[in-house]
Amino acid sequence: MIRPRGASDNRTTDAWLSEALIREIIVQRLQPGMPLREQEIADRYQVSRPSAREALRLAAQVGFVEILPWRGARVTNIDIDQFLDILGILEDVYARCAALAAERMPEAAFAELDRLVPGDAALLPDTADKGKMYQISFTIGAFVGKHSGSPIARRMLIHVGRLALWQQRLHRPGSVESEIESLYAHQLMAAAIKSRQRDVAAGAARATVLITRRSLHPEPGRAFGGNR
Repeated sequence: MIRPRGASDNRTTDAWLSEALIREIIVQRLQPGMPLREQEIADRYQVSRPSAREALRLAAQVGFVEILPWRGARVTNIDIDQFLDILGILEDVYARCAALAAERMPEAAFAELDRLVPGDAALLPDTADKGKMYQISFTIGAFVGKHSGSPIARRMLIHVGRLALWQQRLHRPGSVESEIESLYAHQLMAAAIKSRQRDVAAGAARATVLITRRSLHPEPGRAFGGNR
């Protein structure tokens, strides 16, 4: 078996293989609509075909793969409306996690939060490579979720956040201005968490997602959660 680097030894073959396929999808080695054949996956990772089948099923459960009756599996193809829906869900879950983190994050974690949030726009990565900026946002979100004190909220944030990270890399929304806006929103959220301002932290977390939604669809009703 060929385990990806960083794969935990205590995970089943099906679980780590599913994670490996999801990582390949997120970094776009596997493109939307691409067929995923069990035997090819089994041969590439040197696992059994039943393990490949179960890994595809696990990846389908979290939205990265579609399994079509009588036609096999393929990478999910998410349209722009579905992406906006993902961002709407992410907005709600992130706001909840940020509010909880403002109550529960231990002071000992504040230094790490400050380290994760860039202190100045000059520290942002080259805006031509937005994947790096999105990875920063995802890392901050994962840290906030970790310190929300709610395992279920954390799992939901990571799940929806990974889907959003994948689609952001595909659609490449935003601009230099929106990235700076996002930086300021993250800074505000971090400051609110440290000062235990629950509502401000939740609002700033929402803002980080709204900036992306607005760049994808600028109509006020759509970008800010109105009727579609």
